[in-house]
Amino acid sequence: MEENKMAEFRAEQKRLLYTKNYMNEVIAEAKQNQGNLQENMKQAMGNADLLDSSLSYINLLTNSKFLQTATTELNILQRILNAPYFARIDYQMKDKKTKGVYYIGKTSLYEKETQQPIIVDWRSPIANVYYDGRLGEVSYEANDEIIEGHLSLKRQYKIEQGKLIDYQDIDLTTTDELLQESLAGKADQRLTEIITTIQAEQNEVIRADLNRPIIVQGAAGSGKTTIALHRISYFIYHYAKYFQPEQLMILAPNHMFIGYLADALPDLGVEKIRQTTYVDYVRLCIGKNIKMVKSTEKLISLLHHSLEKEDMIKWLARFKGSLTYKKIIDNYLKDICDNMCPKEDFRIEKFPLYGAKKLRRLFTTEYNYLPLVKRKEKIKGILQADLKRKKNIIFTKLTEKYEAALDRALQIKDDEKRKERVVYFLDTKAERLDTVKKEAASAVRKYAAKMPVDTLYGYYQQLFASKEEFKKYAGDFLSEEELDFMVDFQATLLQEKKVEIEDFGALFYLQYKIFGIDKKYRAKNVVIDEVQDYSDFQLYALKAGLETDMFTLVGDLAQGIHSYRGLKNWETLKNTVFPRANYMTLQKSYRTTIEIMQMANDVLALLDEDLPKVKPVVRHGEKPIFYSFQSQKDLAEKVDARIQTVQKEGYHSIAVIGKTEEECKKIYKHLKKSKNYEVQLLRENEGLKKGHVIIVPSYLSKGLEFDAVVIFSLDEYFRLEEIEIKLLYVAMTRPMHKLYLFAKHKKDLLLDYVNKVNYD
Repeated sequence: MEENKMAEFRAEQKRLLYTKNYMNEVIAEAKQNQGNLQENMKQAMGNADLLDSSLSYINLLTNSKFLQTATTELNILQRILNAPYFARIDYQMKDKKTKGVYYIGKTSLYEKETQQPIIVDWRSPIANVYYDGRLGEVSYEANDEIIEGHLSLKRQYKIEQGKLIDYQDIDLTTTDELLQESLAGKADQRLTEIITTIQAEQNEVIRADLNRPIIVQGAAGSGKTTIALHRISYFIYHYAKYFQPEQLMILAPNHMFIGYLADALPDLGVEKIRQTTYVDYVRLCIGKNIKMVKSTEKLISLLHHSLEKEDMIKWLARFKGSLTYKKIIDNYLKDICDNMCPKEDFRIEKFPLYGAKKLRRLFTTEYNYLPLVKRKEKIKGILQADLKRKKNIIFTKLTEKYEAALDRALQIKDDEKRKERVVYFLDTKAERLDTVKKEAASAVRKYAAKMPVDTLYGYYQQLFASKEEFKKYAGDFLSEEELDFMVDFQATLLQEKKVEIEDFGALFYLQYKIFGIDKKYRAKNVVIDEVQDYSDFQLYALKAGLETDMFTLVGDLAQGIHSYRGLKNWETLKNTVFPRANYMTLQKSYRTTIEIMQMANDVLALLDEDLPKVKPVVRHGEKPIFYSFQSQKDLAEKVDARIQTVQKEGYHSIAVIGKTEEECKKIYKHLKKSKNYEVQLLRENEGLKKGHVIIVPSYLSKGLEFDAVVIFSLDEYFRLEEIEIKLLYVAMTRPMHKLYLFAKHKKDLLLDYVNKVNYD
């Protein structure tokens, strides 16, 4: 048996060597082609004036496109050369006499002469057999056809620096073993390699119907973010002929996440996708850098209970994100539309050119698919064209009228009277023709001035100009107390030239309805991570403004630390905003151990909410350990000792998490003196410094992953309230392997409600 294994290993080594040699030949040829294309482009640009030669221009565009494609393919091949594939399947299709042997990797590569696959892309239909199929009779779908066959082998490889280290033939049991091995790795090693251990539930999300939006409730550590990126890669693979990567957009939760994308996307064979944050994107679309109150400011104030009328502030934040607020904005838009709508006939001098009734019908009915300002531009265009066509007719009519009048005047026998009438008609003719000429030059502009347009900020400010005005739009939805509070709060905020993130849904919606969203900023397909922190109105406005419902929305209600303004459930999103969407769940956590996850689940259970429980994969580790301390210095010394111990155990991705930034600053002051490691106090929109111990507030730790985590409470403890329970849950679900908790008392970290913890 061992001899057979060695022979098979040598055969696999030979296959790997062949693949690498072939790839090197392709890479060399691709570089040569790249050079030829660059030379062709130089010639196309140098041999002819591009403005005069359409042929030269087309040649340049063609070569540019080929160069772009060749460069992309070359980059992918060079990137995977040291690990060209990670798996193999042996699959014999029904009614075929021989089985096919398919090596699965991050891209496809075909033998030039025979077109036989050397490497099969993981996104190809047949690769689905590897992720979903057990050994035996299995099928897959390709081009709307079910392909049946027999899967006789699933093999996974460990290839490092271009050398085959090991391989393993897998079934359901060994799949779990390989997953365990992957999960037992370090935090900075496994994210970009998740493709090799994609699980069935993750694969289902990646390959779900690409022609429908998808909402994914993904537990902490379920891989939802990475799976969303793989879905983008899968989408581009299947729609490459019809869809450019530039037409996709990822709305990231922060700039730090965009830094992660810059590393992860090229590794998936995906580049040139627009990556931005929600706030930056809205600012781009509205064309104004509106000053926004930092979203963390309100959260911190709520944690400190330092806000007057805290309950009303929470209510208003939630209300501004509701679809009821959208109805108020729609009521307001009717008045804006009425105010902008034409009310008078368009005329020059005494000549009516276009009736008000007809213009109103055009504005309100014929062009109702356009934003209001673009309707106005349409009306202006019609009036200018009409004026241009009719101006000469008016000149002709006036000339003919006065020529006829002059003829009649010349028949008058009385010399004095005849002279008087002739002079009168000549002067009047000249006056009226001059009036027509002058009015024609400015008629459209003056008429358009009667269709007033304010700025976006001006419109939003006017909405709250007075309680009486606002009541016209909101009276059916709000009580007197709510009306008073909202008008006072918003008017004060807007007078200071500020808005909150909760206002961005309304602002984006008003921009779309009044001014429109520039086509160059639109995307046809959108991925949003941490979607639980968005509101129904924000998502509705994005869908409306982008004029597409092709969204991939991933989030976790249990991590809704901005629940005062974000989603409380998925129902409105599923039933009203994205009724075509598939709804799927990822409830297995692949990040952390059973012991850590059980404790986090116990904390989550303190909430009076029906949140789905996370199911950790079967991977055991040590129980989380609680340490008490007496003073700030004592805390720092104990945390420092724990960090050093963890580092000696081989873990280098370590985070120290406090409730707020103020708490983190206190321990940073001590730990930065350490000579054993470097420390970074992580602030909003900063990137992680490699090799540093990261000190981070709980509300900035969402989405991060570490080998080991220390959670501490010094002066600020966690209360038994929704936001604080969720913040603690987020912090507890960051580690892969080790979790340590430091506080003066167990209750400071809500541990008096939790049994699954060791105490030191």
